[in-house]
Amino acid sequence: MSTLRISQLAERSGVPASTLRFYEKAGLLPAERTASGYRQYGQDAVKRLAFNSSAKLLGLGAGGHPRSAGRAR
Repeated sequence: MSTLRISQLAERSGVPASTLRFYEKAGLLPAERTASGYRQYGQDAVKRLAFNSSAKLLGLGAGGHPRSAGRAR
C-alpha cells in the first residue's frame, strides 16, 4: 500500500494541510510518522476526507449529528 505525505494528501483532496493537521489532532484522521517525523497517510485517507466533506455539506458535525441538534445556547 502506498502512502501520502501531507502535501500530497492536501493536493489530492483539496483540503488545506492546516485542516489535515487539525483533523489529526482531533482524532478524525490518523497519520503514521516516518523516522524523520513526516506524516504519512494511507490511501483510505482520501476516501475518509471525501466522506467528511460530504457530511459537512449535509450539515453534519464530526459526531454525525446535525449542527443545530442538542446545542446549548
